[in-house]
Amino acid sequence: MRHRQSGFSLLELIVVIAIMATVTGVVVPRINFGGDKKQIRTEATRLAELFRRASDESIFKNAQLGIIFTDSDYQFLKLEGGNRDGKWVQFEDGTFRKREWPEDFEVELEIAGVSVVLESPEDLKFDEKTRPQVMMLSNGEIMPDFKIIIDKGLLDDRWKVATGVDELIELGIDGEDSF
Repeated sequence: MRHRQSGFSLLELIVVIAIMATVTGVVVPRINFGGDKKQIRTEATRLAELFRRASDESIFKNAQLGIIFTDSDYQFLKLEGGNRDGKWVQFEDGTFRKREWPEDFEVELEIAGVSVVLESPEDLKFDEKTRPQVMMLSNGEIMPDFKIIIDKGLLDDRWKVATGVDELIELGIDGEDSF
């Protein structure tokens, strides 16, 4: 009389756990747990960090960098040639590559306190007259003063990135007293 054992072997359990871990590792990062508010905060944080990094890059490489915002993207520029006869050109790839705003984002730009109407990328032509809206200079300055507000129709959660008083670039929710 043989007794048949029921249950799973250790090997079968390890295989099932490995499959579940793999599926979880692929699926979970694609889920937007924070929703729109987290997406806005993430994009604002990314932009602030890119500004800081571009400012550092301009100092360390003794170069002039800039940025142009459109209604659906933003891109960093570098000045090639001298300050007087140089030409602003786009970064093709890497950290300062062109980045598109996520779908349904609303972006407002103020330069020196004045609202700027953002063009569509199709209307933007790069030639010898192209100038960035904001520049990071080799002496560490960011000019002119700017404020960009990122929104997704959530009036209580509009994030802004701006030139700061205490810090080079400040990041926070629009309307809070931190600015």
